[in-house]
Amino acid sequence: MQIFKIVNMKTKFKIIFTVLISMQLLSCVDDSDLDVKENNVLSAENINPEQLVIAAYSALDYRYNTGEFRDLWPFDHAPSNWATSDIRCGDAYKGGGGTGDNPGGGMHQLETHDLFPSSENAYNVWRAIYFGIKRVDSALRTITATDEASFPNKNIRIGELKVLRAHFYFEAIKNFGSIVWYDENTPIDQINKIPNSFDASFMWSKVEGDLNAAIALLPDTQEDLGRVNKVVAYAFLCKAQVFQKKWPEAVISANYVIGKQYGLVTDIEKLYSIPGYANRENIFAVQYSINDGSQYGNLNFGNLLNAPDSPGDDVNNPYLNGDDFDKPSQNLVNAYKVGPDGLPLFDTFNNSNVTSTDLVDPRLDHAIGRTGITWKDWTARPQQLDWNRDPATYGNFLVKKNVISPKSSGLASNPTGFPWALGNLDFPIIKYSDLLLWKAEALIESGSDISGGIALINEIRNRAKLSPYVKDFNNPNVNAANYLINLYPLNLSQDVARKALRMERRLELANEGHGFYDLVRWGIAEQYVSNYIQVEKTRRSYLQSASLQAHEQYLPIPQIEIDASSNVYKQRIGY
Repeated sequence: MQIFKIVNMKTKFKIIFTVLISMQLLSCVDDSDLDVKENNVLSAENINPEQLVIAAYSALDYRYNTGEFRDLWPFDHAPSNWATSDIRCGDAYKGGGGTGDNPGGGMHQLETHDLFPSSENAYNVWRAIYFGIKRVDSALRTITATDEASFPNKNIRIGELKVLRAHFYFEAIKNFGSIVWYDENTPIDQINKIPNSFDASFMWSKVEGDLNAAIALLPDTQEDLGRVNKVVAYAFLCKAQVFQKKWPEAVISANYVIGKQYGLVTDIEKLYSIPGYANRENIFAVQYSINDGSQYGNLNFGNLLNAPDSPGDDVNNPYLNGDDFDKPSQNLVNAYKVGPDGLPLFDTFNNSNVTSTDLVDPRLDHAIGRTGITWKDWTARPQQLDWNRDPATYGNFLVKKNVISPKSSGLASNPTGFPWALGNLDFPIIKYSDLLLWKAEALIESGSDISGGIALINEIRNRAKLSPYVKDFNNPNVNAANYLINLYPLNLSQDVARKALRMERRLELANEGHGFYDLVRWGIAEQYVSNYIQVEKTRRSYLQSASLQAHEQYLPIPQIEIDASSNVYKQRIGY
């Protein structure tokens, strides 16, 4: 059983792991076998309603101790979606110690789009999502039956839980294109008989229904940083509307968020590196902690593999060890090149690789580590070639974004290195910059206010222009590269504005787990990935036979779940 409590309520909402939860896996082949008694279920019989809500929040980090390694360490199925998005859209290579280094067993196949129904990686994503949905369901069943006089926060907590449920179902839709939907009103004995619907209108109606219900119950602000509020619910609603191309509605939802308590911070380096600095920009984030009484702390174990290597655990390197996964691709690095006007090279950026003399967007060296360039606040040495585990296979670029600064007081490491590069740096699920780009997209795609959409893009570019630049390691009075970024003219055509919007989403949100889902919702995933592979396979030989088929835009429904449902669940055609 896991019990959770809130620590330091005046400043930050923290989820603490103190006891372990265990769930029994279903692996049956007939209806009688589905009647399995669950072990150690969270319910009103063993923890109170408030703790049930905290348990639902804790599901956001996809970490559960069921006695199985994959549930305590979500290395291959992080809530940041780096394995299911970054390495599938061309923003990153898998990385690690070669193509045979495969957390979850099939991560290389994720990168080469050779997916299969028995994929452990896909199964782990599915399980993590439905663990979260079960936590929410347990809390809602208890709280809806609780008297408001004995639980004064009843309606607010119900609102929070409905947003959390919308988030988990949203993740199921993005990853699988199909959901098994149930709620607190579904009879328990009927849950295992519900098919996985491929009906998009049904799925989105359920997500929007939860979000609209939450909006009616939640206040604009909450005392505890990290709790869902009405503004967060509107941000999620905007995202759902963008995914459905409901452009006017998305603008209305975005407008509710803009001008409230969230906004762009001024220093991109700190945004990606310093715990707490992003609180204003992170509309909703997975909250992490250190020194909280648990063995290692409530850390971002889903991204633990992505820290740089440190040969021999040399104390002159910023972190003690690291696995070097989620490595930025050459294509992504090239995308940061700009012309003399300080604007992206939409169609020609990948014609050649970046050189030291090229003009580049300053966000390049905030987001991506390059050999010889300053690494965050580390003063012992610049980035080294041997921080890469397998440069011959995956190149020399390191993911720099959302890796804690090595001198941060929030870093939790120990003399043996584990858990290297981790700390209480929260991971954003929705950032203010993301929301601005959703509204910009809605204005551009609807054609209602293209110049207004470009103005929103320019807000983000202007933040990058005015933010402190990465400096040369040996001469901190000089920039580390030839940085240049300027604003778009407001009179762009819709076609050019669309290119600007899509490029800006890539540059601003690279390696944050959005890229592949954007390609799918834009309807360009197959052609985009094909074009990417055509060039990239000349750089990375393991991509020679890679290709993305239409059905592989979504993960396969795990075969073990289909079997456990006695074929109530159906597989996507093509698998």
